[in-house]
Formats: sequence, C-alpha cells, structure tokens
Amino acid sequence: MGNGSSRLPEGSHVVIVGGGFAGCQLAMRLKDKGKFTLIDSREAMHMNIGALRSSVEPGFAKKTLIPYEEMLGDNFKQGVVRAINLEEKSVVLVAGDEVVHYTHLVIATGAMGMFPAKLMMTTSTDDAITLYEKQIEEIRAAQSIVIIGGGAVGVELAGEIATECREKQVTIIHSRNRLVNNVMNENFQREVRDQLNNLNVKLILGDRAKNLDEVPDDYRPDKFKVVTENGIEVETELAIRCTGLKTNSFAYAMTMAEKMNSMGQLKVNEFLQVIGCDNVYAIGDCNNVLETKMAYRAGLQADIVAENLLKEATGKPKTAYKPTGPMMVLSLGRNGGVFQLPNGCVFGSFVTKYLKSRDVFVGKYWKDFGVKMPTE
Repeated sequence: MGNGSSRLPEGSHVVIVGGGFAGCQLAMRLKDKGKFTLIDSREAMHMNIGALRSSVEPGFAKKTLIPYEEMLGDNFKQGVVRAINLEEKSVVLVAGDEVVHYTHLVIATGAMGMFPAKLMMTTSTDDAITLYEKQIEEIRAAQSIVIIGGGAVGVELAGEIATECREKQVTIIHSRNRLVNNVMNENFQREVRDQLNNLNVKLILGDRAKNLDEVPDDYRPDKFKVVTENGIEVETELAIRCTGLKTNSFAYAMTMAEKMNSMGQLKVNEFLQVIGCDNVYAIGDCNNVLETKMAYRAGLQADIVAENLLKEATGKPKTAYKPTGPMMVLSLGRNGGVFQLPNGCVFGSFVTKYLKSRDVFVGKYWKDFGVKMPTE
C-alpha cells in the first residue's frame, strides 16, 4: 500500500490509545517514520485470537502475549487512559492524572469480554498465564462442560475442548437459532453445525440459561445444573460463559459521549476520522463501521489510517476505507473450521486448518510485529 510519504508531518505526535490488533498494526506502520506513542494498560499485547487454544494446550498462553517494549521500545507507554480532552489535544492517564499531548489521536480500544476470550485491562503477563493454566486444569477435571453463548467465542471454545478432550460432553446453550452471528450465510451455518456434530458437541439453540446467578464460575466436582428458560436441565461440573463482547469505551465515554452510538462505538466517516474531529481517528472494534469485526479487518483499517497520516506531509488526498461483505475464519479445534469469503464462498476444514486452525495465527503476528515467539 502506497503511503504517499516516508515520514509523518514535521512536529507531529501521533498517540495511539489501545494496543490490540488495530493499534499494534498502526504502530508498526509508523515505526521510524516520526514521533508516536502507543498507550495500553497491559505490558503485553494479548492476541485473543489464540486465547481459546490457551484454554486447552499447556504452554500456549505465553505465545499469545507479545511484550510491547520488545515490539515498540520507547514508543510504548503503559497506562490506563481515563479521559480525552479534544480541545487541548491530550489524553489523561489514571495514574497521577498524567497528561500526554498529541497532534493526531487514534483510538483503538477494542472490545471487552469475559475470560477466557479476553483479559481484564490490567492483567499482567504472569497472571494471564496462571489463569490459563488453571482453566486447562479445570477443563481436564470436568467430564461435562456447558458453554453459555454460541457466538464465535463459544463455538471456537467448544471446538477446542471437543478436539483435545473427545471423551467429554460439551454442550452449547445459545439464545439464537443461528450460531456465531446472524450475517454468515446458510452454507457457513450448516458447515459449523456439521463439524460440531462430528465432535459430539450438543447444541441447545433458541434458549437461554435462566439460573446464571446460581451457576458457579469454576469447576465443581459435585455436579450442578444449568436450567434453561424452556425447562431443559443440563448437569455439569463446569460452566464457561462466552456471552457477547462489548465496546471498550472507558477511555472516551466521559468526554466523547455525543460522538458514540448506542453500542458505545465512535461514529466515523469514510476516512475513519471521528465525526467532527479531523485529527482523531477510531479503528477496529471501537468504531461504527458496518462489517464483521475481526483482527484482519482491524489491520486493514490501521493501514488506511497510517497511509492517510503519512499523506498529510505531502497534502495528497486521503484514501477512504471501503468495507466489504461478511467474512470470517472460524477455527473448530486444530483440525477443523469454516471460512467464508465476502463473496459468500464457504470452505471447510481442509482450507481453514491450513489458514488458521493449526496455530490460530500466533506465528504470523509475532513475525508481523517483529518479535521472536517463544518456542517452549
């Protein structure tokens, strides 16, 4: 992708809030091209795309945590942004109310969700590894596992467990009749259901767990019941909640509420600029671009913003971001999965295994971000 210039405009300071796929991709595009700072609450990027493999494979969790300092050096600052001051062109950190000034701001705060798909904002690398080690032990100990929520996270987790632990009974309880989401086509849906059936995963669709307040969050050797609104009772030793992700608006909700939609996403124009703010961009899960949210597309948005920031030095016109149709690469354990292209073509296990499922992209992202992946 042509950048139009090899350097950021003279005197500029790009501040990137959030070090997920979008933020890190943008940071890598700006390396050695001028002054920028990436701010994130954790010491390492959590590649949540591989988080569910960490729940079943010992030692995998550390492969999903890329240290920011090794990636970005002095361009990384650890901290929690609590507010954005558009008039003063600054962000305010929680610790000591420290202020960081910018000429251009890129908000890439992503989405929040429950463990094991996501980590809390301030979870350390060591604590994250410990959490996943405990999850592996609990999954190994349980003979029956209920996954509450059949979106992409719940379905992929079911695939991971059923692949590694074929003797266990895995059940998904999902409030809708379609798995993953409502935009993937019927061929995709059919392939997902068929592969889950081959893994002996039981599906309870169009129904909700109604006794969540009574359902423990950890393994219990004495079985308990998950009861649905339709009266189905499932006995289990472990229930894992994989309900929907929410926009992480913590950094901007207080001062940019009028620029958010009802989901907490920032409203952007075709150049991914926040409406009414020429020098503020939003990329990835935290913007309102109508497309399936995924790491690949977050990276494409980051590339567009990098290109437009570099073009400012020459005055060349900005490039618009063009969303495409529904697309998803869904892994179902290391040997299975389903891949839908924007044109509607659907591929099964053979293609998806070699595209994603073998290592859930961790090798690719360590390489892309210029850091050597741990081998053990």
